[in-house]
Amino acid sequence: MRRLVPVGGVWLFSSASPHSRALPLPVSHSSSSALGGNMSSAVNSGRASVIGSLLALLLPISGIIATVHLSTPPVMEAEIKKAISIPCVPKISIPNTLKYIQWFVMEKNNRQRIYFQDMEASSIDVDTGYTHRISVDKNYSLTIDPVKLEDERNFVCQVGAGSTGSGEATTLLKVYGAAETPQIQKNDVAISVMEKSPAEVAQCITRNGYPVPKITWYKDSNPLQVTSQINNKMYATFQATQEASGLYTISSRLYYLPEKKDKDSKFYCEVSYRMPTGVEKEESERINISITYPTENVEIQIRPRMLKEMDNMTLECQSDGSSSVEYTFYRQLDGVIEDIDSQGNTAVINGVTRSDSGVYGCRVLDLDLLLDQIYNNVTVTVNYLDPIVLKPKAPHILTVGDKNVSISCEAGASQPTKAAWTKHKKTIVSSRNVLHLPVVTYNDAGNYSCKVTMPSVKNMSRQKTISIVVKGPPQVNCAMETFHNNGPHVNLTCVFKGYPMPKVACNGEKEPTLKYHHQKNYVVSELILPLTVEELKLTCNGTNALGSKAHSVTLERGSLLVSTTGPSTTDMSHAKSSGGVVIVVIIVCILLIAILGAVLYFLYKKGKIPCGRSGKQNIAQPEVHDNSVVEAKDNQKVPEETMLLQGVNGEKKPPNHQ
Repeated sequence: MRRLVPVGGVWLFSSASPHSRALPLPVSHSSSSALGGNMSSAVNSGRASVIGSLLALLLPISGIIATVHLSTPPVMEAEIKKAISIPCVPKISIPNTLKYIQWFVMEKNNRQRIYFQDMEASSIDVDTGYTHRISVDKNYSLTIDPVKLEDERNFVCQVGAGSTGSGEATTLLKVYGAAETPQIQKNDVAISVMEKSPAEVAQCITRNGYPVPKITWYKDSNPLQVTSQINNKMYATFQATQEASGLYTISSRLYYLPEKKDKDSKFYCEVSYRMPTGVEKEESERINISITYPTENVEIQIRPRMLKEMDNMTLECQSDGSSSVEYTFYRQLDGVIEDIDSQGNTAVINGVTRSDSGVYGCRVLDLDLLLDQIYNNVTVTVNYLDPIVLKPKAPHILTVGDKNVSISCEAGASQPTKAAWTKHKKTIVSSRNVLHLPVVTYNDAGNYSCKVTMPSVKNMSRQKTISIVVKGPPQVNCAMETFHNNGPHVNLTCVFKGYPMPKVACNGEKEPTLKYHHQKNYVVSELILPLTVEELKLTCNGTNALGSKAHSVTLERGSLLVSTTGPSTTDMSHAKSSGGVVIVVIIVCILLIAILGAVLYFLYKKGKIPCGRSGKQNIAQPEVHDNSVVEAKDNQKVPEETMLLQGVNGEKKPPNHQ
């Protein structure tokens, strides 16, 4: 079907499809001119493109329909008090023919324009709810800032393109408001687990949410499967109130029948609401609900846990009920039950002894229920460690040569013990309760300590110290040294051991210096004399009630030899050094003589040396110098006191001693 249409003041034929719809021509609220007038004004002013005008003339003649399409999202979401931009993208089949753009909002079934823009100017309509909250950019996107609750409606974007036609598109704006953090209020009235129906435990409130938020109840991070129907276990009520602002306040009350295990549970509520970014959730603070429950069990504790004699024992009783109770303490000794003075849930017994061991208990009476008393008891053991008993008893006087001597250390105790023997408070000589001496010597004399401990009880031990005395006749050990100090001298040092303490006497012009060591039962004798005579005989004798022992030494100045009789003298470093030098000299001389003999024999065989008496030569003897040398001869065994004697002599050496 062909029809005449006016284009720029000229009537042209146009082919129209029977399915096409003619859009109503938009009329501006601020201008009453028709679309044709607008186009004529545009042509006369030269603002329309030449190509656009030609296409507008040729397309109707050829029967092609011009189109205008708009691209806008059908639904957009915005948050209250934030900004939102609604895009409007026109697509026109004829370029450069856009004449105007308009934005409308839907008021129920009516539309209200809020923005207009043509080729000349743009304007925001006045006296609307958007006069001061909207703007349109160069891409025709409508920006609303800030978004309000009443903005949840349809927004229409309309575009006119002259003879090409016009088009429009609608976007539904959905508005969301974040609910406030939920507030929880617990019921201050305690709820008894003996109740038969649920009672209100808490109320949860959240405000200013849109759309209506949802409240969920939790216990110990687990959601409660509550229902709105009243039952005998748990349910909740929900109430939504729309405020004057249009936002919603939601409140919920939880009704719950608690159990005893709920006394430590944490209850809270959670609000969830829809936002443009998704579902948001916020939790309230966690609360304990107030519940009461009867006493079912009683526990009694003893402090300290490991008791020993003279400790102060504290008994403490604890019931698992929440109601008021009355405590009574008792003890059972030899089948007899007697009450103990107490204060509240504790009782104290000072300075306990082993006789206080027994069964102790606590009775509890629940004053709210007034049922039968509940009780519990515990067996108390007071640990003890008796004083140490030694077998055989003191005094411990032994004789040199005694065999298999044992001293046991015993202490009665409530639990297993350990014992150890030490000598002089530091050296462990036995790791058990028996001190065993296979063969008694003077070295076994001294102070010994036995300590008994109870490993299972801290700081519980006993200790006892004894003194072992070893009696016997004197034993002597001597050492002799010679040195030069304005002439030769001799130093004779002897150690006499024995019990009773030996008395020491020496012959000679001087009395010996005596040092007594009573704790170890020995005396040190030191005698220093000059070698002024050709022969010097020295004798030191130690005597006690059990015998005597002497040591004698003879010094012969003429032969430079010292002979000793009696007990052994210690090997002296000076004598050892001199003997070693003599041996080395002898060996060297023997080697030299052997070499000389070999040379003479060789010369004799070669005929270099004539045989006969006339060939004998006298060998001159070397000059003998009279140097004083002292040699100590002793074939006896060196006893333990050698180190002691060396230490004593070392303190007395003169500076020029050789």
